Amino acid sequence: MAGHPGRTRTDRAVAGPASVSVAGVTLDPTNRRAVTPAGVEVAFTPLEAAVLAYLMNRPGRVCSRDELMCEALGYSVPVGSRTVDVHIAALRSKLGDAVRIRSVRGVGYRLEPAAKT
Repeated sequence: MAGHPGRTRTDRAVAGPASVSVAGVTLDPTNRRAVTPAGVEVAFTPLEAAVLAYLMNRPGRVCSRDELMCEALGYSVPVGSRTVDVHIAALRSKLGDAVRIRSVRGVGYRLEPAAKT
């Protein structure tokens, strides 16, 4: 990022398979779109798609904010947890009840299938 010494982001594509599915949600990271179990198509920003793909490739595993910053978003050094928090909030809003992104206090986030009702 220009103007922030020591804070750079690499321009790398979202790594992983052509699509990934968890709990009935299928994400196409290349096109930055997901389809929910209800058949609703949801569009994401490039960074939202990167975070979601990273979490979906590690369902149930706690991913730290630093890990998400460096591995999913491509920053060379962590730039602050609020950046990740903003993307997580947007994902939660867009995905609704399709999947849950749980906060693990003091650690990071974990993607879980939504509870069956």
